[in-house]
Amino acid sequence: NLLLHLICVFFAYRILLELKLSAWAAALGALLFGIHPMRVESVAWVTERKDVLFGAFYLAATYLYLRWLDANPSKKTRIYLIIMVLFAFSLLAKIQAVVLPLTMLAIDYYRRRPLKINLIVEKIPFFVLSLGAGLLGIYFLQSAKSLDDPTNFNLLQRLFIGCYSYFVYLIKFVFPYMMSPLYPYSAKIPTIIYLSAILLLPFGFLVYRAYRRDDRNTLFGLLFFTFNVMFLLQIVGAGQGFLADRFTYIPYLGLFFMVGVLYDYLVTNRPQMTNALHGSLGLYLIIFAFMTWNQTGIWKNGGTLWTHVLKYYADDTPLAWGNLGLYYRDNKEYDKALPNLNKAISLKPTSALHNSRGKLFFDSGKSPQAIEEYTSALRLGTKESNIVQGEIHVNRGAAYAASGNLQAALADLSAGLVLDPKNANGYLNRSLLHFQTQQFEKAVADQTSYLGFNPYFYEMYYERAISKAAMGRHAEAITDFDEAIKHIKSNGLFYLQRARSEQTVGNKAAAQRDVQQAQLLGQAVEPAFLQAIQ
Repeated sequence: NLLLHLICVFFAYRILLELKLSAWAAALGALLFGIHPMRVESVAWVTERKDVLFGAFYLAATYLYLRWLDANPSKKTRIYLIIMVLFAFSLLAKIQAVVLPLTMLAIDYYRRRPLKINLIVEKIPFFVLSLGAGLLGIYFLQSAKSLDDPTNFNLLQRLFIGCYSYFVYLIKFVFPYMMSPLYPYSAKIPTIIYLSAILLLPFGFLVYRAYRRDDRNTLFGLLFFTFNVMFLLQIVGAGQGFLADRFTYIPYLGLFFMVGVLYDYLVTNRPQMTNALHGSLGLYLIIFAFMTWNQTGIWKNGGTLWTHVLKYYADDTPLAWGNLGLYYRDNKEYDKALPNLNKAISLKPTSALHNSRGKLFFDSGKSPQAIEEYTSALRLGTKESNIVQGEIHVNRGAAYAASGNLQAALADLSAGLVLDPKNANGYLNRSLLHFQTQQFEKAVADQTSYLGFNPYFYEMYYERAISKAAMGRHAEAITDFDEAIKHIKSNGLFYLQRARSEQTVGNKAAAQRDVQQAQLLGQAVEPAFLQAIQ
């Protein structure tokens, strides 16, 4: 991620130079692009690889478009095709790249290209790619239910949210306050979101003044920012939050350009302010560098991340409480995990949260409480997908088995696998039940199904070998023992059990070798078996 981010910084610098900033102003803009605290989410969060990946291709395409405008006619076709390829790669990395044709039009305006139909015609292939990628992206987002509105706000309310988000991003450009990995929706829209629309009047007036004065620097910077952020303003609901620091990764380049323009203006027209300007900028950049360094620590792990979110939004979302609980549970800190999951459920009881609390009880050896939680999860999750319901049935089946109710366990595990035939954990647990009840044929079938999903879980070859040996299929068992031992050579029990099958099929020499290796690994061997293979 960091390497890709540095590539983006490089192209940001080249773009600013092509936009006729001085080398120092372009360096300032690129430095801000590199260290602004709002960058952290895109670079430090591994999931946001797509941000820096799409950004590298997107900014490279933007830079080449600027070069294309001034290129010799003999080179234009080749550069155009390269831009198309870069744009395609950018779209494959992230749907946000669809705005590149609009960015090109903003550049056309800045470069004073006459506003004629030819500007649109030359970009038709880019608009076609944008439309295709956009429709495809919407299809996949809808399939994954990522466009579902968790708030049920109406369109007018969402327009207010979009307006508020737009101005918050502008404010955070100057003063990045309360940076959070999650900005959850409130149950009710706060009054400040409605009041933010008042800012449209002075903002619109400033834009109008810039247009009347033909201030293309200001208008281009704002157009670049607006085009690149407008589809991310959550007017169409998507996800858990109405803001995201990562959404500013490309849009802020337009504002960094405006900073560079201001720097060049002050250095040229106010030379007496140069020392004060450089001193102020130095202090500002140091503060930003410190904030960015500090912010990266939030992304160390789930504990640091969700604890930071709860500093600002402790009463607004069960997600942070639930995920913090999962972090502690996965680290076996059950005493810390339970209060967090309890708080999440008190805010909004869901099937997923009860399932998570059930896993906590199961992992900590409290099977009766786990069964109650899984039952609550099933009661709340009647509208969940078969995969989710299947997982809960499988989890409750494991809890029933741990509590000794094998009949209920088998019923739940089988029900879970009917709902989700791809639940590998279901086959694993049911195979143990079948083995325990001496239904070895069914155990082998489940073990085989499990290996179809996890062929590299070599312990399962051993388990299947034991099941086959119990049915007297020792030759087949030896094959499975071989596969397990080939990858796990340090388990003496594997060698001992293979020795038993080798002895049964009459291969005493192989049995003796396996027993010797088992003993070397510290595995005890009963004297009667030692005598039998002599």
